[in-house]
Amino acid sequence: MSVRDTNKLNHKDLKYLLIDNLNLYTEDAFYVEGNNPYTFSINKKIVYIYIKNVHQSGQNRSNEDECRIQVSSSQNFIQAQSSGKIVFMLGYFDDENIFTAWNPRVFRDRINARQTVSLYSRFSIQKEANENGISVYKDSNNNTAISFKPEYIGLYLENYDNMHMLDQVELKELVEKYHNLDSPESEEEQIKIRELNYTVTHTHAPRDPNFKRIVDEIYGHRCAVCGIQLELVEAAHIIPHSHEKGSDDPTNGICMCALHHTAYDKGLIYIDESYKIKVNDDKVSYLEKIKRDGGMSKFLRLHNEELDLPSSNRPSVEFLKVANAIRGIGA
Repeated sequence: MSVRDTNKLNHKDLKYLLIDNLNLYTEDAFYVEGNNPYTFSINKKIVYIYIKNVHQSGQNRSNEDECRIQVSSSQNFIQAQSSGKIVFMLGYFDDENIFTAWNPRVFRDRINARQTVSLYSRFSIQKEANENGISVYKDSNNNTAISFKPEYIGLYLENYDNMHMLDQVELKELVEKYHNLDSPESEEEQIKIRELNYTVTHTHAPRDPNFKRIVDEIYGHRCAVCGIQLELVEAAHIIPHSHEKGSDDPTNGICMCALHHTAYDKGLIYIDESYKIKVNDDKVSYLEKIKRDGGMSKFLRLHNEELDLPSSNRPSVEFLKVANAIRGIGA
């Protein structure tokens, strides 16, 4: 079985893959810093994630179904390990759009002792995960590698210890129960999957209705990017309100139409310190590789355009700096 080499996601692409899928799990997920391992804040907890593309095992290995990632003990990796926190090790197989995770507690000592360590799985396991949502591979030492759809990344990070003790039937039962959970209604809700003793944390920061009203009025109910009104505008937070530095101060807000608000939140466009609209080249490249770049030309025309801003309560430059950093822009 072969893995295509063209259009592979590079380290920046993989960062956006993580950002996008962690944001589906909780509003309180932000990129902090780093370049493999990446540092994220997830529900106020610092998490390190090392991620590489899954590839074939090499010419000296006889099993064509065998695949691996290679973990390099770089300075970045050593610093993350020395923090005392878990460093999660993920592989991404783009043919199936599947993450594979190796038990970080099992392989920690091996990685500390060697410059490069290979972590193995099977292509067939990833194909099964694509079909069933999740699958598990056990090596000759009974160590597990769990392959799963990206939508389960939050579930895995929060419950990895227990998940590495489950078999295929139990893992499938877990994700089925995960899908059947009620949507949280409170500001922050931890949901126990009681039969299996697993936790799912969804964080939803409270909205201040006055923030929307004030920002809309300041901007004349008009999108600062495209000028549209038509009751299609929203009050976009520059720093998300769920972030520790977020606020409902009007200078942390911009009036945007629903389309440009979403593009801003997802890091496709951003605003520099001179209030010019920028298109994020790294996010464009990522979307092209995953074949979700339809309509990109409309956004590319925005590059270097100036925002239509009010005379008072303009966006805070300091808020803009923080907002760009936590969306992974420029990192």
